[in-house]
Amino acid sequence: MLKFLYPHEYISSVFEMTADKIKALDIDTVVFDIDNTLVPYWIKVPDERLKAYFSSLNQAGIKTAVLSNSKEERSKVFCASVNMPYIYRAGKPGIKGFKRLMDKIGSEPKRSMIMGDQIFTDVWCGNRAGAYSVLVKQVSPKDELITAPKRPFEKIVIKMYMRYCKKHGGHYE
Repeated sequence: MLKFLYPHEYISSVFEMTADKIKALDIDTVVFDIDNTLVPYWIKVPDERLKAYFSSLNQAGIKTAVLSNSKEERSKVFCASVNMPYIYRAGKPGIKGFKRLMDKIGSEPKRSMIMGDQIFTDVWCGNRAGAYSVLVKQVSPKDELITAPKRPFEKIVIKMYMRYCKKHGGHYE
C-alpha cells in the first residue's frame, strides 16, 4: 500500500554505509540531506568525523553531494568546508532538484543513493527519482518546526516497513 514510502534500507547512522557496501550495490554517487541526517539543524559545518567519512567515500571513487530543502546559506556554508556540490531549496519530495543535482555532478539516479532522515521528503524523493533510498535515524530528537508534525506519521510508516521486512526477510527491494 505505502511501499513507495519504504526505504531500501533503514540504518542508525550514515557511518554504517561504508564505501565497500556502497560499491557492492553498484552505486557511484551518494546524495545526503543535511539537517538531522548528518548533523542537528543548528550545527553549521561538518565535524572531523564527517569530513573523514566524506573523504573515504571520495577516495573510493564515490561522488558525494547534498540535496537540501534548506535555504542557500545553510547548504553553502555546510558544503564549502568539504568542497561538496549541492542543491538548496530542492523541493523534496519533488524530483526536479534531484535531477538538477544529477546533471550538475554527472550522475544517474539508478547508480545513486539518497540518505536522509525523513520519509516524506528524502525517501519519497529518492524512490520517485529511481535512486536507492536509505532512511537514517535522526541524529537529534530536536526537529525544526516544519518537520516535527510529520514525525508521528513517519513512525506509522516505519512500523509498517519493519513488518514488511520481517515478513519478507531483510530490507525492501
